[in-house]
Amino acid sequence: MKNSVIVFTFTALAACSTAPVVTEPEPEKAMLSDEAFQVLWDAAYKSDPESDSEIAFTELLARDDLTGRQRGEAYYGRGTMRGIYVRDWDMAYPQYALGDFMQAKDYPISEARMTQMKKSMAYQLDRRKHFPKAPRLCMEYAAEASVWLYAGEGKEE
Repeated sequence: MKNSVIVFTFTALAACSTAPVVTEPEPEKAMLSDEAFQVLWDAAYKSDPESDSEIAFTELLARDDLTGRQRGEAYYGRGTMRGIYVRDWDMAYPQYALGDFMQAKDYPISEARMTQMKKSMAYQLDRRKHFPKAPRLCMEYAAEASVWLYAGEGKEE
């Protein structure tokens, strides 16, 4: 009897250890709707005071439920505000705007937005010479943006 209990125990343990483990697939993450995104984007873009746009766009970009297109739009929006309101807050410089545009280009933004962004990049590249005292941290963005924007045109600055 003792041997049969031992054999039964080992058999039961072996069966348990080889039983397939069934795992439930992770549910798909719910993404922010385009309507909700547009409300948040508009609020960030129309911030009063304008410097609050930095906070609003940064909070928007910190979300993990944005689609790629929404993330690209958020980078574009923050870059636009940083370029318009130069020196109104610490991150508002053409060079930081260029950094955001360089991020935005890596997401699937519309062709119309990409065209608009390239024009803004060219403008910010040109005007950065008027802001040589921009924080050192953001200076590298201008060189990267220039290479990307003017690749193949022999116009790198």
